[in-house]
Amino acid sequence: MNNKTKNILRWAPSGLVAFALIGSASSKLSGVQPLIEHFTQIGLVSFVKGFAILELLFLGLFLFPRTIKMGLLLLTAYFGGAIAVELPYGLFMAGPLAILSLVWIAAYLRNPSVFSYKQEKVTLYRAAA
Repeated sequence: MNNKTKNILRWAPSGLVAFALIGSASSKLSGVQPLIEHFTQIGLVSFVKGFAILELLFLGLFLFPRTIKMGLLLLTAYFGGAIAVELPYGLFMAGPLAILSLVWIAAYLRNPSVFSYKQEKVTLYRAAA
């Protein structure tokens, strides 16, 4: 397998995450009726536009290589919260769970070191005498 193919396969799940989150955010911003009814049912209808903006912001952090760790952390918290909010209502939580799983797979394929602890050496410099 050549480098170009590996790179495409490495970025494909991130593209799916981006597609899903951009679609979700645009649905929230445009006020799609079933979505508004869903958020009304759980009592969060006044936060819909804020959730859309957060999704786009967290996605941007996730896609940018230097901030992938922060994006992964924030997307994990966001979708963990979505799952936790839907649990008491017995609602369809497979959607957030599937996207969250895809986020973790994408992060691992793009940068496996995100999931490992590697202590960095800290070098202290002395001022010249």
